[in-house]
Amino acid sequence: MIETRCAVVANPTKLDERGAELVRQRLAEAGYAEPLWLETSADDPGRAMTKEAVEAGVDLVIAAGGDGTIRVVAAGLAGTDVAMAIIPAGTGNLLARNLGLPLDVAGALDVALGSDERRIDTVVLTVDGGEPDRFAVMAGTGIDAMIMDNVDDRLKKFIGPGAYFIAAGKALGRLPVPVRVTIDGHTHKRKAIITLIGNCGELTGNLKLIPGAQPDDGLLYLYVAFPSRPSHWFKALLRLVTRRPRKDDHVRVWSGRHVEIHLQEKDAYELDGDVEGEGRVLVADVDPGSLRIRASAAHRAVEAGANNS
Repeated sequence: MIETRCAVVANPTKLDERGAELVRQRLAEAGYAEPLWLETSADDPGRAMTKEAVEAGVDLVIAAGGDGTIRVVAAGLAGTDVAMAIIPAGTGNLLARNLGLPLDVAGALDVALGSDERRIDTVVLTVDGGEPDRFAVMAGTGIDAMIMDNVDDRLKKFIGPGAYFIAAGKALGRLPVPVRVTIDGHTHKRKAIITLIGNCGELTGNLKLIPGAQPDDGLLYLYVAFPSRPSHWFKALLRLVTRRPRKDDHVRVWSGRHVEIHLQEKDAYELDGDVEGEGRVLVADVDPGSLRIRASAAHRAVEAGANNS
């Protein structure tokens, strides 16, 4: 059955006029009525727009934008049974990469208007007992969040990935930090440079930060890097910045369904690549199969499982 009602939640700074026109054209060709077109703003990356789309009774919401827009739309659609489709138009495009989606508008629309769907997990995150939020890829604290927090957007526009190396240099003096993590009741203490909760494992450049992680396996993955000597620090930092595993880099990955991160002091935390604020206690629970999304079924590779030791 072809859906006839569709909403587009678009970041106008990411999806240009040509892309927007192609979306409208392809929707019309596929038999959709004029879409409910909702543009995000600097004050709202898509929360109110997604809520409006759901309340309008649409069958499909197309999210067009960067990782922030995609995350917010996914969070708003989780548990609603409204299908989501993605037009990745950002720098990282993390969820699209983990789902194997095309990264161009035309290719993404082929999937969005096709019949292939998956149900993927989302993660409910509470920070310092506040209102719960959701993410679909990764969240955490440490140097990753610090780098994101220190990246100059204007510099990123001109020199690309080099801006992250500059931001990494600013963050070095603030780490490592004591952290206590609990996963499914098992507690571990480390002095970590990064503590990350992953629902997916792939980053840009086809690099696997958490091999074996799948967005529909009903599990969370807790990634902790904890160098204790200068050589460990160097290897862990190289792994973080280059996103490539290295031997003896003092990194552990555990899997489970409930994760708690306890910091001694508040620190920046990021959701799907965007810094959201500061917190001391992060609590995460997986919500299996909560998001219906247009994507081909996973082709699961045979990979080593998470190290739970």
